Amino acid sequence: MALFGRRKPGFSKEVELKPSEIPGEFSDALDPAVNKELDNPKTEKREMQEAAESVISGTEKPDIFDYMQSLPEVEDPFPPSGPEPETPPEPEKTKAQLLADFIRERCRSSLITPRELIARDEEDVEALLAEMRQDESCADIRTVEGRKDIYFYSDELMANNYAKIAMLTLEKDDARTVAEMVRFNCKAFPTPTPVYYFARQPFFLDRERMKAIVAQMKTDPSYQDIRECEAAINGELYLYSIDLMSEKYAKALANGAEAREADD
Repeated sequence: MALFGRRKPGFSKEVELKPSEIPGEFSDALDPAVNKELDNPKTEKREMQEAAESVISGTEKPDIFDYMQSLPEVEDPFPPSGPEPETPPEPEKTKAQLLADFIRERCRSSLITPRELIARDEEDVEALLAEMRQDESCADIRTVEGRKDIYFYSDELMANNYAKIAMLTLEKDDARTVAEMVRFNCKAFPTPTPVYYFARQPFFLDRERMKAIVAQMKTDPSYQDIRECEAAINGELYLYSIDLMSEKYAKALANGAEAREADD
């Protein structure tokens, strides 16, 4: 039955068309010869036809190797890992550089190095020290001079003031050590120095020893600038240099320091 009912006579006329007379793509579908070729798409005739059509239409696919060769050169983001470049061996250190390393290692332990210690294992110590002074890699090595010896340290690892304190304690000149520290504190901060300050590292001078040192300084012309004062709040004994600080100012600072200690 037709889609819209039975056809009336004379309404339409059926005409049988040959496959060659059907226009467009439908003609191929009805042509037995074409169907045979479609059943075997890899026939030589079909391949030649496809190649010709792609050339005419400009859609011919390039050969994959030709395509890869036509790409621009770019840096590989994941280059193949090669062998690690060999690190050239470090040049052998000179005796002067080894001596500088020895001095630095002692500084890391808060120690300075006396010249006498270096001379124990070195016959021509002056030539070695001169070589170290001329070596740019040893520019951090400094000296502090005491009454008994010259001492070496690295200013990259030890403060200059600490090196001086270490020198004074090594030479065991207690009166000079106390006087030098009292003068330094008066000038640098400024502040008077409590006697109990010297009981700490690196001095380790207890109160009895400090009483003897203060008595010694009173009779030595080299220390006549060193004076005593007491904090009014608790009577704690302080030392100061009259050349750098007045007695009134020293007492006021001592009182303030002890008041802060009491609050803490």
